[in-house]
Amino acid sequence: MTERIVYPDIAKTLADYLTAQLTAASDTAKVVTRVPDPRPTRMVRVLRNDRKRRLDREDREGQRGPNLILDRPRVVFECTDDAGAAAGLAGLVRAILAAAAPGYLGPVWCDYLEDVGVENDTDPVTAAPRQVITADLFVRGTIA
Repeated sequence: MTERIVYPDIAKTLADYLTAQLTAASDTAKVVTRVPDPRPTRMVRVLRNDRKRRLDREDREGQRGPNLILDRPRVVFECTDDAGAAAGLAGLVRAILAAAAPGYLGPVWCDYLEDVGVENDTDPVTAAPRQVITADLFVRGTIA
């Protein structure tokens, strides 16, 4: 019988990790996985999006998915600030992410984190300035 490997809820793990890191940096941005109502004026939304295309072997050959005990999630960070400082918030989030791996993101070990890039975007609902960061992670699961 093969072992069952359980992978973390990476969006929640990263939201908790970023909340702690932003608080330590005296930043007031709210980190969420779902946009609350009312929407915060300064926030980072964290979501896993493995459907966002990677331009590598995994997409060409259809080999995306967990490999033994490793999972490779693609995570999107939507940084918004109604005061126009979304780029500054995105820069801080990128700096926190760059320093995170290899290491623990709370209780989850992350072997590697690759910053894929930033996209200057505008929130289609609120027209607020938004910077979208995309990152690929290699995280370890645990035996169930």
